[in-house]
Parts: sequence; structure tokens; C-alpha cells
Amino acid sequence: MSSVPSATQWGLPTASKRALLIHGLTCSSQTWERVAQALVEAGYFVVAPNLLSHGFRRGTDYSVGNMAKDIQPYFANTHYDIIIGHSLGGAILAKLLPFLAQRRLISVILVDPALEPSPDEADMARRNFSDEVANVRPVEAYLADNPSWTRVDAITRVIGLHMHKSVEAIVQIFAQNNPWSFGKLLSEVPPNVTIMVLVADPQLHPVCSLKHVPPHPRIRTAVVPNASHWIHYENPETVVNAALELVAMSGTTDA
Repeated sequence: MSSVPSATQWGLPTASKRALLIHGLTCSSQTWERVAQALVEAGYFVVAPNLLSHGFRRGTDYSVGNMAKDIQPYFANTHYDIIIGHSLGGAILAKLLPFLAQRRLISVILVDPALEPSPDEADMARRNFSDEVANVRPVEAYLADNPSWTRVDAITRVIGLHMHKSVEAIVQIFAQNNPWSFGKLLSEVPPNVTIMVLVADPQLHPVCSLKHVPPHPRIRTAVVPNASHWIHYENPETVVNAALELVAMSGTTDA
């Protein structure tokens, strides 16, 4: 395993528009494959870093603050028109908001972000993720359980699990972020940032609830019907369209 920061990229580095995508717990940069490909078609150069303990990366400090600090170098001398974070990646992106303050406009999409799970929900998530990493199931099992996923989705899910450091890393992620409470980070949004929060269908066990999102004039929210926590797998078009529409409304680029 490597402690060197790593990332996946799509598109041409010469593209005039840029997007950065932050994956969730026990996933990897490849989890964004379909979202990234659609953004490339819209003219973007896309980068997705692997978080600490993910993508064969090591680490010991798994606080959301340190995981955010770890990927800050990706923002050095680079402007992103779109930044998207899923689940844990959404909490990390919320932590990064103060560092996004600059002259140019930025559109942020939080995909069912892990902001305020209850202690019981956090404990259940810890146990479920630990089991998934300890007993990685085959691609066919994920396809059977998730009929709306494509084979690409199932493959990238399995890849992320195989590339995760260990069950102990999952235990430490939850222990070092206890209590898990990051909704307040959305109370202050830089004036150049506009946020859309996409929440999973309330009937399909979302991680985020609209009540977790503080009211703010620069934050919009939407529930994605018939989508579970894995919105970017089950409805990637919604994620991409939300991002491009936010860019268009903000006037950031010629989307």
C-alpha cells in the first residue's frame, strides 16, 4: 500500500473547465466513472483523489479535518468550476468550504452527505462497512442486490472495497469523528460558492435528511425520488445535471 496521494483523472488537462470529485467511505476515485465521463462530455477535465485509507493509501489520522487537509494540495494554483462530494466526501467537502473563498465562482454538489447521523446510525454504518471490507462480495452479488446499478457501478464498488486499508481503519474513522456532526459547517458559505444538496429518497434509507442542512441563501436542496444513498450509481444524470444547472445559474462558465 502507498502513502503517496493518488487520483484518477478523465478528459484533457487543456480543457477550460475543471471538476473535482470526492468519494465516500470504502469507495475509491473510480466510483465516479459515469459521473466523470458525463462531465468530460460537457467539456470538463475531471480529477478524483483517493482519500486517506482508500485507494491503497495508508494513514493514522482519519479525522474529517485531516482528510480534508490531505487533499488541499489539489486546490493549489487550480480553480474548479464544479466540486462534488458523496457521503463521507460530502462532509470533507463541507470542511473545505473556507478554503474555496476566491474571486471565481464555484458550484458545489453534496450527494447524500454524511452530516449528522445519529449515534445508532453511525454505529450501524461502522458495522456494515466493516463487514463489507472484511467479506468483499463478488460483482454479481452487488448487481443482484442493486438492479438499477450497471456492471461498471458494481465493479467500481468492489474495487473500492478491495483497495480500502482495513477494518481497523473504518473503526478509527468513526472513533476519531465521534460525535459525527458536520452540518454546522454549512452555516457559513463563501460568497463565491453555491451549493446543491441532493438527498436520497426518504423511503430508501438516506444518510442525509433535509433537516441536517442549515438554511442559507446560497444552499439549495432536492430529494432524488427512487434513489438510495448511491445516487451517483443509480441516477448519475441527476448529479451531473444538478452540477451543470448550478454552473449555468451562477454564470461560472459556458456550460
